[in-house]
Amino acid sequence: MAKRTRGAGTVFLHIGLPKTGTTFLQASLEQNKPALKEAGIRYPSGKDDRMFRAALDVRGNHKAWGRRRADVQGTWDDLCRRARKHDGVTVISHELLAAASVHQVVAAMTMLKGLDVHVVVTARDPARQATAEWQEGIKHGRQLTFEQFRTKVLAPESENDYARRFHAAQDLPSVLSRWGAAVPEDRLHVVCCPPAGADRTELWRRFADVVGFDPAQHPPAGSDSDNRSLGTDEIDLLRRVNVALDRRLVQPAYGEVVKRYFAQRLLAGTGGRRPAVPPDLYDDLTVVAERWVKEIDRAGYPVHGDLADLLPKPGAPGPHPDDVDTTRQVESAVAATAELLVEVHRGRSEIARLEAERRRLKKRRKVLKRRLQQAVAGD
Repeated sequence: MAKRTRGAGTVFLHIGLPKTGTTFLQASLEQNKPALKEAGIRYPSGKDDRMFRAALDVRGNHKAWGRRRADVQGTWDDLCRRARKHDGVTVISHELLAAASVHQVVAAMTMLKGLDVHVVVTARDPARQATAEWQEGIKHGRQLTFEQFRTKVLAPESENDYARRFHAAQDLPSVLSRWGAAVPEDRLHVVCCPPAGADRTELWRRFADVVGFDPAQHPPAGSDSDNRSLGTDEIDLLRRVNVALDRRLVQPAYGEVVKRYFAQRLLAGTGGRRPAVPPDLYDDLTVVAERWVKEIDRAGYPVHGDLADLLPKPGAPGPHPDDVDTTRQVESAVAATAELLVEVHRGRSEIARLEAERRRLKKRRKVLKRRLQQAVAGD
């Protein structure tokens, strides 16, 4: 693909949706950061969770993520100032931005006023989203079974806080409407995620088509960059762990220990059975997807990929998300427990080593202090 030239001061604001390959795209941008910079495309991610904190700054929900206001205040403004200083293209990406309210969208876009801003929304079929978002909720400490999630969250008439947050982030027409009010319709891009089983690099190619770089010259990140899904046995195990934890671990400690270490590192590698959407819910979500496609087509937003990819397609047969093989679950629990015990031993050994080093340095300090006193007295 030939590289597309954009005007100076262009920003591509990728806002999600959550669970639409955002982790993969962000890892691919990070991997290609030096080469993209040479091509005039900046991805100002930083090693300080800059874009995450900027998204929290926009959303104002820092407490839910265990952050103080001082940890995030001004980070969005700083990110926008960096974009203003760059004459070429800047890419900003975080999926938490999808659920921004109308007021938050206006405030965020005010800091980008005068720049050529394109809002990029990645989307995939709601059937895959349903199981993925349920599972992601459990990775963040939720305790609902899938059927409870279906009743309390997926149902259109649900009015609880969890349901409102879910629909704010996952109802595609609503997200497009809120963000679309801030940019011209030709600046609101819908990137359709390829169907399940498709070449994973196709999403990278579609995203590159929006931003305007050659994906062949900037290869995407490997599969180890994905936010990997768990099998039915493992996700139920994690759900039960959340019940047992009873919120004794909160963010950011929960994310570091439970999600990234226990779930993503220990449980994700067990190769469990992938859950499938129940057939009766599949039909309901197909109706939802058809509404999405009609509204996007009517609005005339630029579409990258095929809108038909947003329609659920029957995949390989799989278990109901709540269908648990207790034998396999015990095996996963045993393997994870063994790894945790090894990690506990490693941690305690390191603590013991550091304590011994501290005692040694303390003794050394006393010796040096005594020598210094003797030297001063000798003078």
